[in-house]
Amino acid sequence: MRSFLAFLLVFLLSFLAYNAYTYHQLSSAEGAYKLAGIPSSEKLIAVYHDENFWQFATYNPKARELKVYYVGQDFPLLFRIKKTKTVKTPLNYSPLALDLKLLEKAPKETPALLFAGKWYTKENPPEFPTVEQILQQYNNKTMRRLSAYYAEKELWIGAITMQTGDAIYGGIGPGRILVIPSLKSYMEKPFVWRVEIPAGGDKSQHIVYYPDGITIKGYGEVVLPKAFVIEKWVLEKSLNATLKALAKPTPISGSARSFVDLTISCWDSNSIEWSIMYITRYWPGISMQNKIPEGYVLSDYGQTSGKCQIIRTANSQG
Repeated sequence: MRSFLAFLLVFLLSFLAYNAYTYHQLSSAEGAYKLAGIPSSEKLIAVYHDENFWQFATYNPKARELKVYYVGQDFPLLFRIKKTKTVKTPLNYSPLALDLKLLEKAPKETPALLFAGKWYTKENPPEFPTVEQILQQYNNKTMRRLSAYYAEKELWIGAITMQTGDAIYGGIGPGRILVIPSLKSYMEKPFVWRVEIPAGGDKSQHIVYYPDGITIKGYGEVVLPKAFVIEKWVLEKSLNATLKALAKPTPISGSARSFVDLTISCWDSNSIEWSIMYITRYWPGISMQNKIPEGYVLSDYGQTSGKCQIIRTANSQG
């Protein structure tokens, strides 16, 4: 019995010592990066730090993969949490590769974001492309869809399925691109913008607009097949309708909009269709989930009066 108790005591002390060590490692960006166990084949492209957890976004140019690592620990006596999420991407994120020495300059304030060589906080948030800039750039231009994404907290890739029991209600998420947290309220429209443009045959060019004039491009599969041209005033009207739907009160007491997925497209009716979905509850690590309860997401959709000119392509028939 004494031997067993001695073993149990040693095991308990080792467990507490290890947890205390990992908790201490999470007090710095360098320590958290080591705990994440990121291989050298992946290039660090973004870091997010909030109370008791870190996220690291990486890009593997050979595998064409985006990955987000999550490491967190609430208290020294609790287990460390480590999660990863991976998606294939047609975009080349190599230009965003970060110098690891920037980890040494992480601010003490949280939340904090490292992106494109700069650390940001709520006092110094990133400046996202404005609605007006996007409208001006795509006036009378051919596209397949225009999407905007908002993440109040956490780096966001992939999709999160809404599910209750065995019933699946669809998903929300940016898919194969990286969305960085805004450190601002959604009311300030701090969106990461994505435009899908026909590129011949069964290909599309995907262009993503980030803060500080940073643009990431790539060619990949067609997501929405109908190509169209839209006048600026019609696009503006559609965006205004979408933003109005995003801002309206909801029946859920205290509901927020922690993650937003907004899309504008055009179909054979020649009318502009818009849809918007947003997550109304938040907990640390929610962006890493594959499924959340259906009641955690609200959605709205509609049409904007105004026409778009459908462009017939090889894969827009039917």
